[in-house]
Amino acid sequence: MDPHGVALWCALPLAVGVSIDCLEVLADHAQLDEGGLYGYSLMATGRPSLLSGSLAALSAAMFRYPNVLGLVMAQLGAAAVLAAAAIVRSGGLILPAGLAVLLILGARLLLYLRNQVGWDGSDHMIQVVCTGLGVACLIPGRAAQTIALDYIAAQLLLSYAVAGVAKAVSPAWRSGRAITGIMSTVDFGTPRVGAYLRDNPTLARAVCWSVIVFECGAAVAIVAGTPGAIVIIVGGLLFHISAAVLMGLNKFFWVFAATYPALLLLAHSVDTLWR
Repeated sequence: MDPHGVALWCALPLAVGVSIDCLEVLADHAQLDEGGLYGYSLMATGRPSLLSGSLAALSAAMFRYPNVLGLVMAQLGAAAVLAAAAIVRSGGLILPAGLAVLLILGARLLLYLRNQVGWDGSDHMIQVVCTGLGVACLIPGRAAQTIALDYIAAQLLLSYAVAGVAKAVSPAWRSGRAITGIMSTVDFGTPRVGAYLRDNPTLARAVCWSVIVFECGAAVAIVAGTPGAIVIIVGGLLFHISAAVLMGLNKFFWVFAATYPALLLLAHSVDTLWR
């Protein structure tokens, strides 16, 4: 498998996920203004160096509203370049794709510096995928490119394993109460589904255990090579689509889908090892 080809397959869902994230921010951009939940004066209290000293003027110029929207627009532009490279699939677009993911990574790191709250697992996975794709697209040498993509796959498996173990040791998840509670919330659930699960505790327990088994089993399944990777991908797609539909995590599906081509590349290496 050609690492550059795999990187371009990763690039398209990543571009979609980043675009969704940026459009959501722009749709509620007033929250970044003073008086909003993410107003600069409030956010900067968590990083005193941004309010005083040599960085104060530069930070204010970059992070105050509406200037901070430039970091969002830069990501949208880079995502468009990334999507074009993934669709055209030309070797001449590998370099622009690599520069685009570095621009996305840089802009997001600056936003992380500004906003210390409100991030979730998909935001961290965007960092992982951008880092891996940046190396795979910009560093010469097939070995280095493969390692960069394997890094994405390994981080995916690690994220599943950590989340699965955390759920497995939780009495709320083992009993099924966790999914009922999550679905009953307005912000991250679907109350009607929560009510149905509350009336059907056996189903709630089955749902919780299916998530636990999937997440804990992913790192084991990859030992089987490509068949194991396919099982992980099918289970992952079902899991992430459900989370997107029921919890409103709109970029969750796309960002994790961006890791699956890298997972197939790792599985191919496992196949070769077994042979």
